[in-house]
Amino acid sequence: MKTGIRMAVAMVAAVSSGAMAAPFSVSSNDMRDGQPLAQQHWFAGFGCTGGNVSPQLTWKNAPAGTRSLAVTVRDPDAPTGSGWWHWTVVNIASSVFSLPAGAGDKNSATLPGGAVQGRNDFGLCRLRRRLSAGGR
Repeated sequence: MKTGIRMAVAMVAAVSSGAMAAPFSVSSNDMRDGQPLAQQHWFAGFGCTGGNVSPQLTWKNAPAGTRSLAVTVRDPDAPTGSGWWHWTVVNIASSVFSLPAGAGDKNSATLPGGAVQGRNDFGLCRLRRRLSAGGR
C-alpha cells in the first residue's frame, strides 16, 4: 500500500526561447515532496470527503522570452492504465508568478485574467483530486 500520493505538478513555459540564467523551479506552501496532500485538497465526492481546494503554487526563473505558462496536475499512479488528469490551466501570463490556494475552483476570482482551465478527467473545468485507495 502506498504511503503517499505522487501527483505530478508540471509547469510548462510556452513559446519560450533563450538561455536561462537560473533553473526554473516550482514550489508550494501546500504540498511536500513524497507527502500526502492535506484533506482540504482532496475531492469531495464519490465517497471522498475533501475540501476541493487547489494548492497554492509559486514559480520562478521562467526562460527569457516566455509569453505564457501552463499548469498541469496529473496522477500517474491512478488505476486507469494512463494516469488521471486532475487540473490544467493554460495561458497564464508570464508576468504572473503564483496561483493562490483555491484558484482551481470554477468560480474563483483569483485565477489570473486570461488564464483558461481545461476539462479534467472528471469532466470538470476545475481542480478535483480524488482520494486514492486506502485513504492516501
